Amino acid sequence: MTVAYGFISLQDLFNQRVQTVGPKRVFDAVEQSAAEYTRVANALLAEFAMVTTDAQVQVELPGDGSLQPLDADGNPLPVAPSGKYTVAFPIQGAGTAWGTNRVTRAMLTVEEANRNTLDALQKDADWNTRHLLAALYDNVAYTYEDKVGPNGSKGLGTITVQPLANGDTVVYARKGGVAPATDSHYLAQAAAIADATNPYETIETELLEHPSNTGRILCYIPTNLKATTIALSTFKSVADPNIAYTTTELATNVPSVGPGEEVLGYIEGTKCWIVLWSALPDNYIIAKMEGRAVLKAREYPAPELQGFFPESHNVDGNHFVNRLLRYRGYGVEDRVGALVYRIGNAAYAIPTGYDAPLPA
Repeated sequence: MTVAYGFISLQDLFNQRVQTVGPKRVFDAVEQSAAEYTRVANALLAEFAMVTTDAQVQVELPGDGSLQPLDADGNPLPVAPSGKYTVAFPIQGAGTAWGTNRVTRAMLTVEEANRNTLDALQKDADWNTRHLLAALYDNVAYTYEDKVGPNGSKGLGTITVQPLANGDTVVYARKGGVAPATDSHYLAQAAAIADATNPYETIETELLEHPSNTGRILCYIPTNLKATTIALSTFKSVADPNIAYTTTELATNVPSVGPGEEVLGYIEGTKCWIVLWSALPDNYIIAKMEGRAVLKAREYPAPELQGFFPESHNVDGNHFVNRLLRYRGYGVEDRVGALVYRIGNAAYAIPTGYDAPLPA
């Protein structure tokens, strides 16, 4: 049986009625479970998103160009770093609840309260995953009406939530003396993954052309792309923990999976590491620079509204409602730190169910 964090100390009381154990003690267990779940979930999602209370920020891009030529009497002219863009972050409310009446409340056991709590935590994990992915998969900007500012002040009004680089007018710095230019990080190929049509080489080129991108690349793939990826001649798998290796074992410096399930291996000759993430829709790869959170997860500045938090309500003396609530929204901050690659179609399209902002 799975036990929520706050209920660990109550396991020996699972067959007892909540009224016997004490409703406050059980509610405290729900609160502790939600708090620990929030901490762990934020840590898992930190590979992709950092929590913020900002509604809008201006991102300063790395400078471009080179040094000015000087003779013995010359002095360089002052120059300001060039390039910037503005991004914004939405907030959406969501929640779930379970309720009791005077009869079901009297009969409710601690085990049932634990199950209701776990059900709510699973629903929140699903909500966060879908909204995070929608912020990456949607290649079109949209507007959000910001109504709440810091300390309860008036919000900014209409702000624009941006996707990853999508070919709009923003120009991004390039390596190797190449002039800054517009860019799109929504790519597609009609061919299946194979040695002659290896998308990971293109992914590496596209990401590493920007001077802000250094280090390893994490390529999160859905289950349906696993077989063709590991069939690549350049694919090198990680060591099987059930086998004792000698000289052929892959180095142990394997990346963290973040929200994925398993690091499968890497593509030889590139910096691409392959991570299986079964929550991804078929045929869509998400690639990002390791350790770079390209999204911001916006929450309200009031601490009591942050994270996944419980709330109870006495409706009419007979019916009680126990709620678990979330106020958060995801938006892109680093527009060139990640990309999305569609397999099986030459044109990029937003996968079904990921057109931001999501209705639920």
